[in-house]
Amino acid sequence: MRNLSPKKIVLSIVAIVILFMLSKKFSFHTIPKEKIQSIKIGVEETFEGDEYRLMIQNPVNCPNRFFLSSQDEEVNELLSGISPVRLKGKADTTIVIKGKGDLSEQIKIKFKWGDPNLPIRATTLEKLPFPEDRRFRLLQGNNSYPTHNHAMSRYAFDFTMKTGDTITSSQNGFVVTSIEGYDGWGYSDEWKSYVNQVIVYDTASNLFTMYGHLKQNGSLVELGQYVTVGEPIAISGKTGQTSEEHLHFNVLQADNGKSGLKSYPLDSIGQYKVKALKRYQWMKH
Repeated sequence: MRNLSPKKIVLSIVAIVILFMLSKKFSFHTIPKEKIQSIKIGVEETFEGDEYRLMIQNPVNCPNRFFLSSQDEEVNELLSGISPVRLKGKADTTIVIKGKGDLSEQIKIKFKWGDPNLPIRATTLEKLPFPEDRRFRLLQGNNSYPTHNHAMSRYAFDFTMKTGDTITSSQNGFVVTSIEGYDGWGYSDEWKSYVNQVIVYDTASNLFTMYGHLKQNGSLVELGQYVTVGEPIAISGKTGQTSEEHLHFNVLQADNGKSGLKSYPLDSIGQYKVKALKRYQWMKH
């Protein structure tokens, strides 16, 4: 058998390393055919005599907004006077419209999280989103390249968790989203909507905490469950828009913008002042 020259051996090693890196950065998954809905709005419509009734129920334990519209100009003008409908957690309301006939399935309802009119009552989180006996590096911090530079993720934190690591809640609150059905990932923007995640809402601070890129079937909590600081809530993974395993942790507040939520800037998290954090530093309790 002919011996390889040192040059060919080096080239072979480089080729293997490049192929390995490419396999980590490029996905072979296809975009899922269906999106998993985080919640299902309760809607009931009735029509009797000359009276149409629309009952809207907020299914989760946080305040939310419901925007109503219709292609009928007169009906749409009526709806614009009451939209958005703001409902407290688990609350419902009934809208009555007379003299416009049966409007069943003719009124469109758009949903946005939270209520921007409520004050934010916290600037700190006492605990990091992982167990007290663990430590992880800060892969990406606030207002940074490549993905924490827009309204939805500007003040997020990425931690270098591996698939299978335990995620714990950083605040007390109700689980308002628990998505765990996705198994793929990709680097393009198309993958943003296909991420496994848990979202917890704190009724005391009016803040949401979001834990993303979870393992398929990696949620440890159920919708509506009340969780406490430090309680295990999920298993880390690699789903949605990403090229590597990590936990995407984001604190969010209700906003009047298009998405309905925006990233919220903390002063401190755990024992750390946020402005003093450096990329790749170890973080622990």
